[in-house]
Amino acid sequence: MDKQGGGRFSLLEPVIAAFVGLILVSNIVAQKFLSFSLFRLELSTDMGTLLLFPMTYLFGDVLTEVFGYATSRRVIWYGFAMNAVAALVFSAAVAMPHAPEFTTQEAFATVLGSVPGLVVASLAGFWLGSFTNDFIMARMKVWMVTWDPRHRWLPLRTIASTVAGELVDTGVFVLVGTLFGVFPRELFASLVVTQWLIKTGIETLLTPFTVWVCAAMKRREGRDMVGADSWSPFAFGSGGGRNLMEDRGAF
Repeated sequence: MDKQGGGRFSLLEPVIAAFVGLILVSNIVAQKFLSFSLFRLELSTDMGTLLLFPMTYLFGDVLTEVFGYATSRRVIWYGFAMNAVAALVFSAAVAMPHAPEFTTQEAFATVLGSVPGLVVASLAGFWLGSFTNDFIMARMKVWMVTWDPRHRWLPLRTIASTVAGELVDTGVFVLVGTLFGVFPRELFASLVVTQWLIKTGIETLLTPFTVWVCAAMKRREGRDMVGADSWSPFAFGSGGGRNLMEDRGAF
């Protein structure tokens, strides 16, 4: 585990663990969805979107803003890999024989048997949406730091990246999930619009908290990374970037 000055442990690893854990849990609870009317509009959303998934983008913003695009790129791949492992494990658990005393196989299969389809949808949406979010966030920081070195306009890039990233993520997730039969076809448009609005709305409301967390993390970690050696999502071993904390000595 990385250590900071004075023997303090870095918070990077706990943040990564929370990020990946939230993604895995959200894929399971996403099977339950609800429909409701708002101003005569029929809207639908799943529990993963409502309860957990917006938090993963908050973590993504913090990782990109504090530790840099190179680090957030690796974390996206961690989440992608663990989602794939989860799909394989759930499929194997459902397919394996069970004891006669295990009388809930049908319910077990109903819940976890749909998870692989959800995971495929989540893998596609998460990968494309997360890289869209983090790429926009990081590239905007490269541009903005020239005229906003103290990050007073940080909400501009957190909100802009969220709007784009969540739109890509939600559209791909619902499309693939619908093709796998996880979501009803008639709810496709409603799910996309509702989930996108809920995700971006929650994250917009959480913007002051995101800004505060970023500032606190920068002070504690002594890091405020900008730029990267490569912007490719496949540049696994690439790092780079400049630590603005070293340039100015304090946030």
